[in-house]
Amino acid sequence: MRFNHLFRVLISISLLILCQATRAEPMLNGIGVHQELGREVFIGALYSESLSNDADTLINNTQAMRMDLKIVAPEGLTTRRFSRMWIEGMAVNNKADALTAQADNMVKFDGLFKGRFVKDDIISFTTSPGKGVNIAVNGVLLGNIKDNVFFSMLLSTWIGKIPLSSDYRDSLLKVGDVNAALRSRFDAIAPTAARTTEVKAWAGPQVEIKDTKVADAASSKAPTTAKAGAAAVAANELAKPDAAATDKPATQAGKTAPVAAKPATKVSDEDDDGPALTAQSLLARQFYVSDAIKKIRGKTKYPQRAQDRAQAGSVRVSVVIDGQGNILSSSILESSEFDLLNKEALDAVKRSAPFPALPAEIGGGRFEFTVPIRWTLPPQR
Repeated sequence: MRFNHLFRVLISISLLILCQATRAEPMLNGIGVHQELGREVFIGALYSESLSNDADTLINNTQAMRMDLKIVAPEGLTTRRFSRMWIEGMAVNNKADALTAQADNMVKFDGLFKGRFVKDDIISFTTSPGKGVNIAVNGVLLGNIKDNVFFSMLLSTWIGKIPLSSDYRDSLLKVGDVNAALRSRFDAIAPTAARTTEVKAWAGPQVEIKDTKVADAASSKAPTTAKAGAAAVAANELAKPDAAATDKPATQAGKTAPVAAKPATKVSDEDDDGPALTAQSLLARQFYVSDAIKKIRGKTKYPQRAQDRAQAGSVRVSVVIDGQGNILSSSILESSEFDLLNKEALDAVKRSAPFPALPAEIGGGRFEFTVPIRWTLPPQR
């Protein structure tokens, strides 16, 4: 009897070890293209052990997950622009106390990226239960954030209730049903071995990741580098017409063409030189923009003509202010297909000016942030 019991225990332990050793890699949940000014910036893919089309389920997931962002913009992407994306997205979709708790982790995360991202670079965020978040570029491990909550907050940037891009969010929630041509294009993107060597120098000797497809993809084109800093934004909620619905309106009479970006227009690259973020300056930016967006929210309307025509959609506006809070410029980064909504987004920003003077922690005579606004039609009875 004792032998049989011991035998069963050994078999159970062996099966457990085997299951852990052969645990499947997270599956592809969706692939999407993130654009600004009508130009592709990167193609992103989200992987999870359990597929879902529900953003909250994925954000609160405690299983292994990964997100890969592959740069496709010919001019690359400054780390300053990248910082503004994720800091803004985190802040818009998380409460102030959660942001405060993660401030040091956000500063550490921002400091991992020492050079400009170039075309074909692959930025990867991987989380495993109890192991925090690994951050890698081109398969080179740059660092680890020892808090799994950080991955959920980072993920909310892209698929939270107020995502930077609604189209991109919807593409990541496809439960594996992705466009074959886009997937082939995504899989074909790979950095050169020389570029991977460059990335290794960002923080001295580093560990190269060997157990993901990212590490195997080091083979094709050529790069450039530059130093970058960070800037950013925040808010806990957005305009009154926003809602979590993801359905798009059907094509209708009365639909107008979207605001088209000029083909020659390039998304502005901020100066790469700038002070490094501290927890204090990061939170100052977040809380400042939180107040600014709340002000914009109070001025945002749902145009009656747009409602009458069943027009809904999302717009993202870039706002640049001076040190006294006066608007220097405002422009659409991501347009709706409806002119009425595009115009209202810009008008809401103008109606909200001037904003408060910049606090000393932010400093400088110029500050930029972006405002994602979404209009959804009320459910039909």
